[in-house]
Amino acid sequence: MVGFAVQQGQKQAHKGALWGMYVRPAARNAKVGRRLVEAVCNHARQQVELIQLSVVADNEQARRLYARLGFLEYGVEKNALKQAGRYYDSVLMANDLSRH
Repeated sequence: MVGFAVQQGQKQAHKGALWGMYVRPAARNAKVGRRLVEAVCNHARQQVELIQLSVVADNEQARRLYARLGFLEYGVEKNALKQAGRYYDSVLMANDLSRH
């Protein structure tokens, strides 16, 4: 599953957010994640110029997938998430759809 939303407000309407990406472990080697992100990008191209996302820094597999599909890392949000007393950093990534 994956979500996509166009940013609200006139000054941010050129951007969209990819969020809530999840692929069951049993389906992770079947390119399901790749197909989901490609579908979002194809859909988004008709609505926005830029897609942004954040991914937990430790999730190397997801970071590699996004990078292969044109997303570039542009920052890190320290302690972005907290679960069970542990903090997780988020890597901020973006894909400039106007380049393709």
